[in-house]
Amino acid sequence: MVVLPSHLPTVATIGIICPSGYMPIEKVQTCVNTLQGWGYRVQLGKTVGLQYHYFAGTDVERLADMQAMLNNPAIDAILCARGGYGLSRIIDELDFTAFLQYPKWIIGFSDISVLHARLNR
Repeated sequence: MVVLPSHLPTVATIGIICPSGYMPIEKVQTCVNTLQGWGYRVQLGKTVGLQYHYFAGTDVERLADMQAMLNNPAIDAILCARGGYGLSRIIDELDFTAFLQYPKWIIGFSDISVLHARLNR
């Protein structure tokens, strides 16, 4: 399901989430400041700064946050603040219906490549 979103304009809204490992809000703030300095709008997901053991929240919380960003037509790109492990636990529960209607850039590494692979099937 390869879907290429349009060019990312400088007035784009970038959603930042943590669908895998925990990331302290203080570390994410540097990224937020940089993106805003470049003219982007930033929307933080509920998993940023959230911690449940090694993860950025429970599987249910991370799934809900990722699904909300995928479904939101106002989000132009999703920046996954951290890889690690955890996305593979929820990938089969994600619904890509709205994403296909409102494609967006998915930015991330490590565990996030599971999502990249799923989207390129």
